[in-house]
Amino acid sequence: MINSAADAESFIKSVRGISPTDPFACRIISLCNSYDPGLVFVDYWLIGDENGCTGAIARNGSNFILFLTDDSDLEEISSFMRVAGASAVICDGRFDLELNGCKTLEGKVLVRNTAFEEDETGLCFVQPDIRQAYDLIVKSADENFVPPKFEDFYVDVNHKLRHNTARLCGIEENGRVVAAAMTVAESDGAVVLGAVSCDPEYRRRGFGSSLIRHITNILAGENKSVYLHRAKNANAAFYTNLGFSEYGDWREYYFIR
Repeated sequence: MINSAADAESFIKSVRGISPTDPFACRIISLCNSYDPGLVFVDYWLIGDENGCTGAIARNGSNFILFLTDDSDLEEISSFMRVAGASAVICDGRFDLELNGCKTLEGKVLVRNTAFEEDETGLCFVQPDIRQAYDLIVKSADENFVPPKFEDFYVDVNHKLRHNTARLCGIEENGRVVAAAMTVAESDGAVVLGAVSCDPEYRRRGFGSSLIRHITNILAGENKSVYLHRAKNANAAFYTNLGFSEYGDWREYYFIR
């Protein structure tokens, strides 16, 4: 059964009751804390059976996030997605949905639960403004990620910053922000880290790894599991050397209209 959730507090409580630290649950909880169910561009649903809640679904515009478990009815969820008007659906890669007419992207979910022994010293860590972070993201973009329009990025990130469901961190060198990262989702027990970027002119100087160490230490100090969604065959050695381990897989479905 898939039932609409109109109350944010009870919805979040139900999701936390299944898993307070799952990265996909984190993304859904973070979205709900950012955007109340009463807004027209978001929707939230609980998945359940006679034994209780088995997962959750969130919609932001035409993008869907699925938090699935082994007890989720994949046939029902696949049918729901086919008629929901989704342009993209992301979920745990363990679950194979039957969605026709779409492309898929896949990759690894990485996690680190502990702080690094030493934080980097001698670097100037700052909170960049949204424009600075966006410009670095654009400079660092590749075939695995197409940046959104700045106006959409600004409105969303600014809103989440004010609701404490995202944060920005950067490194400044000679008065210039040369590396940045952000938490794209935060809940009480978990964080999804993303948009890790470094100015091409300043690469191979350790700024990216120093920044990840720094922000991970902050988050680990808050007793939060730090997750990353790594594209398939991308930056594997980089994150392994930073002590991130494989948690699982992610899969994103893109519908061809």
